[in-house]
This record gives sequence, C-alpha cells and structure tokens, in this order.
Amino acid sequence: MTHGAEDARVVLCVVTGGSLGHALPPRDGRRPRHVTSANAFRRMLFGERTTRADRALRLCSIAVAAWLAATLSLVARASYQARDPIPVAVHVLALAAVCLLLMRDDRTPRLLRDWLPLAFLPFLYVDARWPIAGLGRPHADAVVHGWELAAFPSDPSRSLAVTFHNAALSELLHLAYLSYYGLVYLSPLLVYVRRPRPAFAETMLALTAAFGICFVASLVFPVDGPRFIVGAAAAPEGPARSLTLALLQGASTRGMAFPSMHVAGSVAAAICAVRFARPLGYVFALFTAALMAGTVYGGFHYAVDVVAGLVVGVLSVILAALAWRANWLDA
Repeated sequence: MTHGAEDARVVLCVVTGGSLGHALPPRDGRRPRHVTSANAFRRMLFGERTTRADRALRLCSIAVAAWLAATLSLVARASYQARDPIPVAVHVLALAAVCLLLMRDDRTPRLLRDWLPLAFLPFLYVDARWPIAGLGRPHADAVVHGWELAAFPSDPSRSLAVTFHNAALSELLHLAYLSYYGLVYLSPLLVYVRRPRPAFAETMLALTAAFGICFVASLVFPVDGPRFIVGAAAAPEGPARSLTLALLQGASTRGMAFPSMHVAGSVAAAICAVRFARPLGYVFALFTAALMAGTVYGGFHYAVDVVAGLVVGVLSVILAALAWRANWLDA
C-alpha cells in the first residue's frame, strides 16, 4: 500500500473512532490488524518512531512547537504594541523551523532530533519576554517578597552578601551560578554518550518538564526578581561577578524569576546525572547546591524562587519517570 493510502487509513480511524479502520483495500492482500483511534492518534503524534526513547524525545520537541504556537498571538500583540515587527517575525520563523523538523522527521539528522529542545532553549528564554508582555499580567514581586519576609528572619537576597562579605566566597558562588550554562547541557551529554538511549530520553523528559513549568509559571505569574527591583546584592567585586552581571544585563528576561529556572533545570539535570552517570553526577549535584546559594547571594533571585525551583526540579524528574513508564508511549 502506498503511503497515501496508509495516511488515509489513519485519518479514517481518527474520524470514525476506528469503525472504518478496514475501509481501505488490504495491504499485500492481507487485512491489517484493527487500528483504534488511540493507536491512530499515537501514530500521528509520534510518526514512524519505533522505540519508546525515540517517541519520548519527539514528545519533547512537540512541546517546544506547542509553546511557540500557543504564545504566537501574545508575541504578535506585544510586537504590535512596541511597533516592532522583528519579535513576531523571529518567533514565526522559529515555529516554522521546529514544525519543519518535526514533519521531516525521517530526514532530520538524529543528533538534531535528539537535542532540539535544548538547542532552542536559549532562544525560548530570550523570546519569553514577548509573551509575558503580551499577556500583560501584573508582576508579582511584592507578593513574592512578602512570602520572603514571612519565611525568613531577614531578606536573604539583600543580607547574605553583606553578612558573608568575602571576595573568595563571592567569586566561588558567582562561578557556581555561571555553571548553570554547563550543567543543563553537560549532564544530558554525559548520559547521552555513556548510557543507553532510554536514560537520555528520560533525562530530556525531565528537563523539558522543568523548563516547561517555569515558562508557564512566568507567563501567568511573572516575577522580576530583586536585581530588577533594587539592583544586584552588595557582593565583593571580582571577575566572576563582573562576568555574571554582564551576561544578565545583556540577556536576562524580566518576569522569569519565580520559580528559578536556573535552579529547576540544574536540579533536574543533577538528579538525572546521579541516577544515570555516577560518580560524575555527584559533582553536578555539588555544583547545583552551590548554584542555589549563589542565586540568592548575588541578589539574582529571592530565596523563595530557589525553593520553588527546587520543588519544580524534583517534581519534573518524578513526572518524567511516570511518563517514561506510561502505556501511551508504547507503539
């Protein structure tokens, strides 16, 4: 049977609930097994992916396309209000690129298919400022700062750098903060090259869930963070601190402080590294713990942002494990 006839069979199954699954001529003179609507939907979703790992990784890429599609109207609104067509144009190009890669699944290099969500992560983070502005939700720093004062005896994002005003400590914690940009890539890379493919697929599911939760939370509950409100903490100056502030000045997105995406992504990556790539996973865990302290010490996040990010990171690993074992990933 041609691919066209096979596609027609799938559409018939979806539309009719499977009742007309045998309406087309049989392939090779044999009647194929009954195809239910659920099976037909899975085929439309996962294409020709034959293993659970491949289907899980495709699901991560579909999540990227879904986010870009869902936020398109918000980006268009913000772009129109700013009288700047570039944001919506770039957003549309990114959406088209992801959709094209998904539709040409069999022709897309496997390396790109596997790493598509993390390849697009920097763009998604910078681009997030536009849907946040387009939705126009009030920024909730006052609410989160109230939680901060209720949960801690002092304001940690202001007081830690003053209480522990030490240049060596400051540089160490700022370097740990910068290690985020390596943790979320090196951890899955380590799993990718050292462990079976299912371990990498589950790691990518966890990271996609962590970042997805943070993006959605920032959209509906935007929080700028203390650096945008009162400036960075009064930490000692040094090369690592200067580099950190320069990077944040050039690329940080307002509204994405709660929960901390740095913490959520690093925690999810570290837990997966401990599970699948010991003993180096323990090194990633130590860097993640230092990163959590550095985000507050440098005044980049409220302490409750960090706690929320920790919860999201752990929850994402649990959700990924449940998703990996779910029946709907089966063929």
